[in-house]
Amino acid sequence: MSITDVISLFTLCVPLVLSVTGAAVRICSKLEKISAALENMVSRTECLALRESCPALAGRGKRRQRSNAAASASPAAAARRRKSIARD
Repeated sequence: MSITDVISLFTLCVPLVLSVTGAAVRICSKLEKISAALENMVSRTECLALRESCPALAGRGKRRQRSNAAASASPAAAARRRKSIARD
C-alpha cells in the first residue's frame, strides 16, 4: 500500500468519523434532556392530588360541555345549514 493510498483513505475516513461522532453527541444530549424531563414529570395520581389541594382551583367548577342541541342552535351551525340547502 503506497503512501498516496493511505492519505486518500485517511481523507475519506476522517470526515466520516467526525460526522458520526457529531451525530452521536447530538443524540446523547437530546437523550439527556429527555431523561431530565421524565425525571421531573409527576404521575397522574400526583397531578390529581396537586389539583385537589390547589387553593386557586378550589372555587372553580368543572367545565360544562355544550349539548348537541345548543351546538346546533349556534349562528355558525345555522349558516352551514343555509349553505347546504339546495337552491332552485
